[in-house]
Amino acid sequence: KGGSMKPRRILVIDDESVICDACCLVLAEKGHRVEHCLTGNTGLLAIERGKYDLILLDVKLPDVDGMEILKSVREKGSGPLVIVMTGYSTMSNALQAMKLGAADYLAKPFTDDELVDAVEKVFAYEDSRYG
Repeated sequence: KGGSMKPRRILVIDDESVICDACCLVLAEKGHRVEHCLTGNTGLLAIERGKYDLILLDVKLPDVDGMEILKSVREKGSGPLVIVMTGYSTMSNALQAMKLGAADYLAKPFTDDELVDAVEKVFAYEDSRYG
């Protein structure tokens, strides 16, 4: 890995601040600009206001169904990429999310390396598609 990733704007939406903090730390170390939201509603607002390259989305949020957020992001067409984060009990959600247009999924708990790999993988794929 040459580490030649260009910096991206990433939004993490997860109601567990531990996960938000970990994602922010790991991805910021890679040079990305990372913001996070602890609720689906603040996440939706951030998506409307901001221009993100990628959203790390927990499918189980206290206020809004993560799938609904995914749908609204994908409906915008050229919106940000989405990687959904699912617990082992919600693996069926991961498959559903992929059908709805998620770029990838991460099963919790994931390691720092798994996170970075997933993020780099979706951007590499996207870059190869759109040059």
